[in-house]
Amino acid sequence: MDRTRFYVEETVNEIKELDFIHNNVSAFVMRYEPGYYRVDESDIMRPDMISYKNYGTVRYWWLICYVNEIEDPLLSITVGQLLRIPSLLDIYDFYKKFKVR
Repeated sequence: MDRTRFYVEETVNEIKELDFIHNNVSAFVMRYEPGYYRVDESDIMRPDMISYKNYGTVRYWWLICYVNEIEDPLLSITVGQLLRIPSLLDIYDFYKKFKVR
């Protein structure tokens, strides 16, 4: 799931670009009980590995950061930090409902 699929594509001066102001990412809601994951040393600066360890894919790293309000995944993830891990059911529901392109 590519996070850019939730941004509207606009054409400006005949060039297609993503509209980062209007997007659907902020509409993500966790209806199912999230999982939890405690960050260890191997996860520092590697949100992709956190996603892989929890989902078997690196695709959802950005959603884990969004849910946990992590703005800078390279600096803000610390050893021992407890992260909420969204349910795959919530991710699939969100993808079906808000996918733009």
